[in-house]
Amino acid sequence: MIQRPQTLFFLAVTTVCLMLMFSNTVFYTTENTVTQERCEVEYDETRLIASDGSSVENNIWTVSFSGAVGALSFIIIFLYRNRKLQLLLASFNYLFILGLVVMMYMYSINVDYFKGDSIQSTFTFYALIPMGLLLLNYFGAKGIRRDEQLVRSMDRLR
Repeated sequence: MIQRPQTLFFLAVTTVCLMLMFSNTVFYTTENTVTQERCEVEYDETRLIASDGSSVENNIWTVSFSGAVGALSFIIIFLYRNRKLQLLLASFNYLFILGLVVMMYMYSINVDYFKGDSIQSTFTFYALIPMGLLLLNYFGAKGIRRDEQLVRSMDRLR
């Protein structure tokens, strides 16, 4: 029964995670206003842009957590015959999404990119994407629970 509504939610989670892994989505920027040095933190890499050039560092942990969330959501879609296992994996998916949020924190606020007092830091709108992943995962798990209740109610009628 792949045509269930929760399949769309888990497919959306998988699509968003793929987008995070392969696009240049900046979620945090910081700039030293005196030296005009700038740092952009994306889900897949961190760019330090200075007057003498730029350097790029890969954010391997955010990529791995978003890959784990996407892969687990894709696996959940095809486990429709075992709803208890689907719910268990959806619960683990919450943990991986929270791990993604922690890694975002570690790569953005926790790291002091520039020394000094004249630093301006901002989060962009794209920093809210993991909250959307939590919401989509919740709706998918809610659909699985609803299916489980429907099957149990049909067993009582027999």
